[in-house]
Amino acid sequence: MQKPEVEILLATFNGERYLREQIDSILGQTFSDLRILVRDDGSSDETTTIVAEYAVKFPERISVLSDGVATGHPKRNFLRLMRASAASYVCFSDQDDVWLAEKVSLTLEAMQRLEDRHGRTTPALVFTDLQVVNERLETVSPSYWKRAGVKAENIHSLPRLLSENVITGCTLMINRSLCDLAVRMAEEAEMHDWWIALLGATFGVAEIVPSATILYRQHGSNVIGSPEQDLSLGGIANRTVSDKRRQRQRLRCEQQAEALLRVHGEEMTAEKRQILEAFLVSGRSESAYIRVKTMIQYGFFRPGFLKNVATAIQLFRSRSIADPS
Repeated sequence: MQKPEVEILLATFNGERYLREQIDSILGQTFSDLRILVRDDGSSDETTTIVAEYAVKFPERISVLSDGVATGHPKRNFLRLMRASAASYVCFSDQDDVWLAEKVSLTLEAMQRLEDRHGRTTPALVFTDLQVVNERLETVSPSYWKRAGVKAENIHSLPRLLSENVITGCTLMINRSLCDLAVRMAEEAEMHDWWIALLGATFGVAEIVPSATILYRQHGSNVIGSPEQDLSLGGIANRTVSDKRRQRQRLRCEQQAEALLRVHGEEMTAEKRQILEAFLVSGRSESAYIRVKTMIQYGFFRPGFLKNVATAIQLFRSRSIADPS
């Protein structure tokens, strides 16, 4: 079978409810030189039956990676798919969304613009906005970025990405050079898309497509949103000191940065290594003054003034030296 130009990596797990719509929308893309590579992670529902049905019906367009291993996490599922892929360009697919017909062609056009400017050997990524919909595909918000407060331009800033990912993996396309880097993903990576974003900011280039290319279905456990919170400075201070979840998230961000240094540190420029090392200092220095000073000096910020106040308070009050219980 001839190698496709674009390979869609579809990671499944108990996704029978919406899987047919997802696959149909990929097969219906205006760009046709693509193949779907599917790997299931131990589903107990009819997911594998559906995948097998499509693989028989479309043998030239759908392949199944069967290794009999249940990894227990989407990032590990996607990692196995990345290691099996040999396509020039790779996209990532969830199992419950609907791709708009020009998704692949739009992202590929942006990717080719990047490669025209920087060369195909430069690691490159492209990602897009999403249209948020409910279970019946009725629009909840025309822009996920606006609804979730995502600042997509932060993809160009390694200091910003260390604390907050801006990529939704199902919109992502990466070239072969970036995929070859990404298959060395550390276990400490929060998710495959965040790890890829960090690699892009460290070694490569990125382009933003500011239009929605996916109907991003919200249902059950993946619904966007959180309870209303007290946004006063006092409320933020109280939550920051008492919220163990925030402290654990900060620690995981540091562990991810530390892993990036361990895996790729020798390949980085001195400037990139310095940024990563400073991020660790901003959480781990014994001096509260140095922790906050380093945060400000290097721009380890998140979108929104109040979020940064919360982070500064958190760093001032405690070091990230152990997983809080």
